[in-house]
Amino acid sequence: MRKIALATSHEFSDLTRDDRLVLNKLLYCGVDVEPVVWDSKDMAWNQFDALFIRSCWDYHKRYDDFFRWIDLMSSEGVVVFNNPDILRWNSKKNYLLELGEKGIPIVPTVLANKESPSQLQSLLQERDWKQAVIKPVVSANAYATWLTAPARPRENQEKLTAFLNQHNQIIVQKYIPEISSNGEWAMIYFDGEFSHSVLRKPADGDFRVQEDFGGTLVGKRPPKHLLEQADRVIEAIGHTCLYARVDGIEVDQKLLLMELELIEPSLYLDQHTKAPTRFAEAIITRMNDLPF
Repeated sequence: MRKIALATSHEFSDLTRDDRLVLNKLLYCGVDVEPVVWDSKDMAWNQFDALFIRSCWDYHKRYDDFFRWIDLMSSEGVVVFNNPDILRWNSKKNYLLELGEKGIPIVPTVLANKESPSQLQSLLQERDWKQAVIKPVVSANAYATWLTAPARPRENQEKLTAFLNQHNQIIVQKYIPEISSNGEWAMIYFDGEFSHSVLRKPADGDFRVQEDFGGTLVGKRPPKHLLEQADRVIEAIGHTCLYARVDGIEVDQKLLLMELELIEPSLYLDQHTKAPTRFAEAIITRMNDLPF
């Protein structure tokens, strides 16, 4: 019997509640599966046929260690999902600009780095951006993300310069006010097929939709025109991912891509009764397709 692992972090060593839903489905189907902490010492990784990245929610703080571990999995003959090349591509938010070049509507985004720092006031004024969201190019769960405006240019520029010194490379995105009024869609796909979605909204006075910052969510199916646009985002990846989450904001009936989550996204399996089964079936299908 093949053996698989669901990779997590120390903080969630027993998996998140969401991931336990798929674990239980896999066990019910007779799959030999166990949760493992990705940076466990002395783990015999070659005991597993495949490894599925789940709640490794500290990877962005230990980027080099994480991808050395991914390389180790490959050297040990362990198949990793999603594909390691996809993980690397998706780990830096530059991918948004690549998707934009492919014709995917994205939230207007500018890349800045330590070697060529941007003048924040000029950047906002030239683009007529009233506000902007600034985040590291490697980030997760709104880590080190902040909101700026042209009102206090010196203070904001000093913060930006310090931020660049700390993170080397960052992205500056136009703040889209519709995130407060319309919310942000998170649409989940398994093996390239839409499964379910949630609509997330930030707390009053905040811009972050994550629950850690007071954001709320509700399970809801997007209208047809948004789902069709999310389908095009999935197609633009150029690779069928086991799991994917398209995060976007509707503006004038257009889906503006905020993030494409292919590494360790929350999949909101508890928001649709069939979602844990769909994910488990997708995993089992991938396992059956592995060569002996």
